[in-house]
This record gives sequence, structure tokens and C-alpha cells, in this order.
Amino acid sequence: MKNLLKDFSEEDLKIFKGEFNDFLPEKIMDFHVHLWKRDFLDKEVSEERQRVNPFADPDIIDGFSFEEFKVVAERLFPGKKYKGLFFGLPAKEVNLAKANRYISDICKENNCYGLYIPEPDLKEIPESFFENRFVGFKPYPDLVGYNTPEDFSKLDIDVSIFDFVSKKVLEFSNEYGLILLLHIPRKGRLNDRRNIEEIRSIAKSYPDIKIVLAHAGRSYCYSDIKESIGYLKDIENLYVDTAMINSFSVNKVLLEELGPERVLYGSDLAVAALKGKNIDINNKHYFVTSTPRPWSLSSDVMNLDSFTYFIYEIIRAIRIAVKSLGMGREDIRNIFYLNTRKLIKNITNNH
Repeated sequence: MKNLLKDFSEEDLKIFKGEFNDFLPEKIMDFHVHLWKRDFLDKEVSEERQRVNPFADPDIIDGFSFEEFKVVAERLFPGKKYKGLFFGLPAKEVNLAKANRYISDICKENNCYGLYIPEPDLKEIPESFFENRFVGFKPYPDLVGYNTPEDFSKLDIDVSIFDFVSKKVLEFSNEYGLILLLHIPRKGRLNDRRNIEEIRSIAKSYPDIKIVLAHAGRSYCYSDIKESIGYLKDIENLYVDTAMINSFSVNKVLLEELGPERVLYGSDLAVAALKGKNIDINNKHYFVTSTPRPWSLSSDVMNLDSFTYFIYEIIRAIRIAVKSLGMGREDIRNIFYLNTRKLIKNITNNH
């Protein structure tokens, strides 16, 4: 992997010291971290997908190892004990067996935990699931086969959650109270009635699953969440993570409606270690980056040196929302550490 922190500067360190050092708890648990290596890819990523998928970016696609995660954590969060919940890269080009094995090996060697990426039609749970340090699943719509497999926009095609989350995964997760980290499909995201109905159906039929909506249901804009949260907030076994959410307004809605006990800090590393921001323009989100990239708004002629890292923007948006609501130290500790720790501990205590 290329050096993601090659643009780290004293200005970035000032941001951490001035805004985050006193705000963040001593221990941080990142709920959403991808780890993988280049040789896990069975085939090359198409040019089309490189243009639209941040994880196919040349600065990232070569991999993000556990050792590199530690370097990023130590550099961007000096003095903090920064840990993660890990899973592989859920892409169709990736050999899932290699990806899951790597996560298991890392977790066993470093006393941490991971999520298993299942095939969409998984019918048999892998042997030694818990001994391999898995505490749940990270299914993904990109793994479903289509007639136009090179088209990344399939994430917004009329696909059901049940097309990439098998009955076996749901039954096993419910039996043992596991985590199910859902990256919801469809263009409407949480404003899509079918997504809402399917999430509610899973929650009702499998009440012991800990359903976590990745990226808060891909709610990067206020319009993505302002109405839909009303249809979800009563689901007691539903949580959200904050991966790549840079909007104070989104975080405020989540904290108001779900409370700080059901919001989990997540980054989406390695993408979050790039410099940029996720912005809302006319109810649609766009990535803006300091370095020109095909999947972002950027310029090779404008001076964009003032950018900092996506991961700092994620935390900044949480901080502003927390401050606006008058939340205290325990609420902050819940969001950044305790909520994830409790979910994992409740699972591991039974195995």
C-alpha cells in the first residue's frame, strides 16, 4: 500500500490536539475497519469500478494490513488506545476465503475480533466460527451476481437485503446474538420503503441479532435520515455506525432519536485515511478530496492544501452534534468505546 499518511502535517496534529485530544476518551473502538492484502484479489478491478469506488483507488487497492492500521492509529491518535472491529474487503474481485482467514489470523494473534464476510447464499456456517474470533457477519450487496458485473451502480439496483443475507446467516446470528453489519442496497437508501420493511422484518423475526446499519444506512445527507429514522427508532436491536458520515446534522438526528447507546463510532478505514470530506449538495452526497481522484470532486489547479483526513471530519461531525445536544463524558465514551465493547463482550461471554 502506498503511504496514506504522506500528507500528514503539523496542521493535522494541531487539529487533533485542539479539537479531539480532550474530547475523545482514552480508549477508542473503531467499529468499521477493513483489512486486506493485494493478493486476495482473484482478478483485477475494472477501470469503471476504479472510477467510482474509493476502495479501488490506486492509493488503497494494494491493501491495508493490520500493521498499517496500527501506524495510522498511532499517528492520527497519539496517546490514545485505538482498536478496531475488523473485516475484509467485500468486493466481488476478492477471494473471500483468503480475506476471512486473514481476519481470523490477525484477531487470534492480537486478541481482537472480526466479522465474517459470507457468500450471499451461504448455507453452512464455517467450522470453529467463534474460535476464529468472529462475532458476526458483514454481508454486502456487491457480492450478488448480475448480468452486468462490471457495473458498480448495481449497489442501487432493485435488490433485496435477502438476496445477499442468507437464511442460514440470519438463523445462526439470532441463535447466538451476533452482530449483523448491513450495508443497505437501493438508490433510495433509508428513504426506500422496501429497505425499511426488510430491516423491520429481520428485527422482528430475529430479535436477538444485533443489527448495525453501516454508514447509518448510507445516510450521508440529512435528507437520507430525517424522515426514515422515525420508522426505525423503536427497533430495540438496531444500531448504526458513523463510517464516513461527515454531517453534523445526520449525527444530531441519530443521537436524538436513537440515543448515544445505539450509535457506534466507525471510520471505514482505509478510505478514511485519505484527505477529504463527504459533503451534501442539494440532498446528494459527494466526496471532495485534496488530491484529484476519479470518484471525487477535486481539481488539479485549485489549492486544496487546507484539507484534513476523512477520519477527522467524521469525529468533528460527532463532536459538534454531541456539543449541540449538551451530552456529557459518559455519552462520548459510549459512542467511541463502550457501545462496541458491550456488543462484543455480550457475544464472547457466551462462547
